[in-house]
Amino acid sequence: MMTDEKKLGRWATKRRERRERGQKTKVKKEVKKEKEKEVEPESYRRTARLRLQTMFKKGFGTKRSSDKMNDDTRDKIYSKNTFETYKRQSRYFAEWIEKSYPEAKTIEQARDYVDEYLLHLIEIGKSPCSIATAKAALVKVFQTDASAFVETPARTRASITRSRLDVAQDSHVSEKTEARLSRFTSATGLRRAEMLKIEADDLFFKSGKAYLSVTKGTKGGKSRIVEIVGLSDGDTKDIVEWIQGQKGRLFPHITKHYDNHHYRAIYARRVYDKYARKEKDIPPNERYVMRKDRAGEVFDKLAMAVTSKNLGHNRIDVIAQSYLYN
Repeated sequence: MMTDEKKLGRWATKRRERRERGQKTKVKKEVKKEKEKEVEPESYRRTARLRLQTMFKKGFGTKRSSDKMNDDTRDKIYSKNTFETYKRQSRYFAEWIEKSYPEAKTIEQARDYVDEYLLHLIEIGKSPCSIATAKAALVKVFQTDASAFVETPARTRASITRSRLDVAQDSHVSEKTEARLSRFTSATGLRRAEMLKIEADDLFFKSGKAYLSVTKGTKGGKSRIVEIVGLSDGDTKDIVEWIQGQKGRLFPHITKHYDNHHYRAIYARRVYDKYARKEKDIPPNERYVMRKDRAGEVFDKLAMAVTSKNLGHNRIDVIAQSYLYN
């Protein structure tokens, strides 16, 4: 019996099958393209991370002081430490959101729960400083002002507990290691990152005093000159001689459990006491008078300025609030 369809040979059959497969592949590609058009909205985590990265790239290496005068600091992050802190705080918020409100996926949806999160931090007993840090990070992430969020407890000098009390991590540092690191920090006031970068060649002398040129690992990339101030003249001499006997980096490794800030405060007190005038000799306009929990205490503004400069800070009120508490 004759048929209208001509029987195809083996190779013709293969060619037809390939054409059919190609048509199916084309259809699949078109379907895939349609699906790609329906892209899911960007998650809070990704948006927050990209925003912080953009601000850090824009601000790192620039002068915050100049931008502050021009009110141009809102979309910039100047320090790597601040960048890492804000990333961490943003992550904490994201973890809380995912647990409490899993339906909130985007940055816009997450914004509705910021006030509740801050109130949650207050409720669980976080310190005013910790809450202020979290709020500052979220202000950057959501590109707004602090006034846009719920009011949080004010930071006060009395509420600052950093390095003033024994904490669990202190027990992880041996007495020998603590003594070696603390002697140096108490005499130089270097931050942990600066200690990891400081080298023997950074030592120099001027007018009979020993100094360190701190140019690496500094906060905000700001270099400074640090005067070495030991517990006594003999202690200063011993530390200088130890540095002279070293080569390269003085501290290639420092345990993360070392409480560096406490010894920076000791250094601050040493420098301040070295340059402070007696209260009766300080002109009224050069006196820094404490208030609130330390009302009536008087400090020498000039000595505070010297101390602040050695520690790598610009404002003397930071010294009063965070260092001169011993």
